[in-house]
Amino acid sequence: MKPRMVPSMAAGGRGVQGAPVASAAKPGVAVGGAVFTVTTQSTRDEIGIQTLVGDYKETGTNHGKKVYQKLQKIVGHEDINVFMYYWDQRDGADFSGWWFGDQVGGSQVWARAVFHGPTPPRIGWRIPWDSPKAEPGMLFVDPVGGAAGA
Repeated sequence: MKPRMVPSMAAGGRGVQGAPVASAAKPGVAVGGAVFTVTTQSTRDEIGIQTLVGDYKETGTNHGKKVYQKLQKIVGHEDINVFMYYWDQRDGADFSGWWFGDQVGGSQVWARAVFHGPTPPRIGWRIPWDSPKAEPGMLFVDPVGGAAGA
């Protein structure tokens, strides 16, 4: 896996290729089996943060940890999927941790957290994935309804 930020995210500012993003449900309200809700405190969307915001359900496993898929679709780009998944150290430490991408283990990714716990971390997400540090308040991953989480 050699991740790269989705090109349209860097230039757009409104999600995939500048498309508006469907609104996420209110935090704490489970939608369609959601187990995590992703939110932001950012008032800007320079790199498509709204593409990641929403509710995520469990869809399988990868490298011994659960994989989650966003329930809401991107308006005008309904074929784009967003996954939150773990990648172990098989490709080196620089590529391990929790990721947001358009497919599990794919090369188009939006964010990464250098964390190796059993579930995604609440904070510590680097956007873009190769940013030198995580910006406070940029992204939060919270369990829905008090489900187990990091």
